[in-house]
Amino acid sequence: MRKLFNCWFLGACVLVVCVCFTGCNRGAENVGFKDAEWASHGHDGYEQRYSELKGINVGTANELGLAWSFDGFTTRGQVRRGMEATPIMVGGVLYFTGTWSVVYAVDARTGELIWEYDPEVDGQWIRKTCCDAVNRGVAVRDGKVFVGTLDGYLDALDIKTGVRIWRQDTLIDRRRAYSITGAPRIAGDNIVIGNGGAELGVRGYVSAYNLQTGEMVWRFFTVPGDPKGEDEHIEITQARTTWSKDSRWDVGGGGTVWDSMVYDSKLDVLYIGVGNGSPWPSWLRSPGGGDNLYLSSIVALEAKTGKMVWHYQTTPADSWDYTATQHMILARLTINGEDRDIIMQAPKNGFFYVLDRVTGELLSAEKYTRVTWADRIDLETGRPVLTGIGNYQKEGKTIWPSTAGGHNWQPMAYNKDLGLVYIPMLELPMTFTSHQSVSFQQDSILVGANARPPRPGSPQAQGVFQNVLTAWDPVAQKAVWKSKPKSWWGGGVLATAGGIVIQGNAEGYLDVLNAKDGTVLKSIPTGVGIIAAPITYALDGEQYISVLTGFGGGIKRYLPGVAALKYENKPQLLTFKLGGVAVVLPEELEADTLNPVYTESNVSPEFVAEGRRVFMGNCGRCHAFRGAKNGYPNLWNMSENTYESFDAIVSEGALEYGGMPNFKDVLDEKQVLALKVFLAADQKASR
Repeated sequence: MRKLFNCWFLGACVLVVCVCFTGCNRGAENVGFKDAEWASHGHDGYEQRYSELKGINVGTANELGLAWSFDGFTTRGQVRRGMEATPIMVGGVLYFTGTWSVVYAVDARTGELIWEYDPEVDGQWIRKTCCDAVNRGVAVRDGKVFVGTLDGYLDALDIKTGVRIWRQDTLIDRRRAYSITGAPRIAGDNIVIGNGGAELGVRGYVSAYNLQTGEMVWRFFTVPGDPKGEDEHIEITQARTTWSKDSRWDVGGGGTVWDSMVYDSKLDVLYIGVGNGSPWPSWLRSPGGGDNLYLSSIVALEAKTGKMVWHYQTTPADSWDYTATQHMILARLTINGEDRDIIMQAPKNGFFYVLDRVTGELLSAEKYTRVTWADRIDLETGRPVLTGIGNYQKEGKTIWPSTAGGHNWQPMAYNKDLGLVYIPMLELPMTFTSHQSVSFQQDSILVGANARPPRPGSPQAQGVFQNVLTAWDPVAQKAVWKSKPKSWWGGGVLATAGGIVIQGNAEGYLDVLNAKDGTVLKSIPTGVGIIAAPITYALDGEQYISVLTGFGGGIKRYLPGVAALKYENKPQLLTFKLGGVAVVLPEELEADTLNPVYTESNVSPEFVAEGRRVFMGNCGRCHAFRGAKNGYPNLWNMSENTYESFDAIVSEGALEYGGMPNFKDVLDEKQVLALKVFLAADQKASR
């Protein structure tokens, strides 16, 4: 009996030891975790989106599951819009935005709603945006939550209650089509915000406000204004020499600072990324030529004063919507044997730039994707060496990258231990054709060009409409590995000390990859397209990963192969941990019931063409051409009631609260009828 007992005891001990070396050791990385926050947009002052947490790692990633989800978002009407915010986690609370600039505070352990702040943006304001009622998040400091609203206000909220403390109107002209979709950034004692609207005829600038009082401290304009007025600061006088005297000042110039900014506390310098010109073609915008500063540039500003320290223009005389508003990362790299404080960016134009962030000196620039508009960047002059393929002034040209860029606004991440930047890259060309002229029209698209991607399924579409996560060595300026392609855009990226990279995608998966070689360690089905960037944080010894789901924004018109074609495009905040459960997928979409084909009496080719022009100038930025499931209402399959109410909807704002604005001040009765005739005629052609 004693021998039997000894054997049993020995076996039990072995079992315990085995369990400890497997189950206990599996969570050992989590044991002793201190609470770890995600306190700013890019996690740290360098915006590297890299976390030192490593409980979720190469060895444990396969055990990731859902901890909790939040789906209590404010919606308007039936439209499911895009979710693009990076959550902030401080003090055990997650702060994030949904559509219409609504702010949410939820318990980071459970997802329970603590408070909600709705700035009650007028649905009419959607007319003043290029790319949906999206928002990329908040900033948190000194007991306040700061948010930029779609209709151009900067609001400071009490962090505990969500009650508004102060509000500032950031717009210089509320008649123009300005908006805010970007997240504010904190720079010293200031909170800084830019504006969107370059495609709709505005003049770009960025504004800094005192964190405590909301008083404006400085404002930096990125392009000159009408020369009949005075230049606001010396940098604008300098920039004016790079614009022709007959530039289209009435259109605005563009140059909006609609997304990326990063603050260097060591230098007390704020770096801003500046957007494209308006209209797009430089020959229409500035007929006499010129580089058109500070379009498509990285600009370094003194954080206290807004005075320019240096600038670097990535795309002089930009004619392709190649913004430099993409994510910028600060780091310290050893280049040619010398340690340098640098700033790096992969803007739309397809080149990866590394610059000395103290002086603005260009250190290197290489193609990170396919580029045909330029052969290379001359390191002596800092200028691109053009191929001629990008000149579409007289005839259409197919150009790489597209207007969506080789990399768009979705944030990159940088693993400082491996020395790799992870770029959410888009492979897509577009055929550009120039308009002959541009006429200003309130709240209408004024790009002065057409840019069309290949039709899905066509021979030209082979190997495009796909995203690739690329691990890029910024010192060697080359790709180390690339993921397998997936449909359309990928989401923003998170990297951690656990040796992993995390990214969502349009196909409705959250992927966890090995940071060294790109091997997929875990692919979590969510059923919803993901475009936002994940974050990670730790509470009570548990590491979490949170990401917003919901596919939309400027790309919702093109949905080949994305999850939004199969499932309801459900906005959610999904939070994962080791040992969690499976995500409950949204309801599958049912096939549309085809409504009758409508006819109108006046279907002359000229009148149909006029209706198409009205559609492209006013409706096409939201409604997919010939419709798309799970997006905005399909105008090629209108119900009888919608068709009969067409005038009331378009001219009188019957659906304004849901984000369908009225166009009574832009379109007359004849134009509304032409639009209706075009839709009816094209609906018939599409059947």
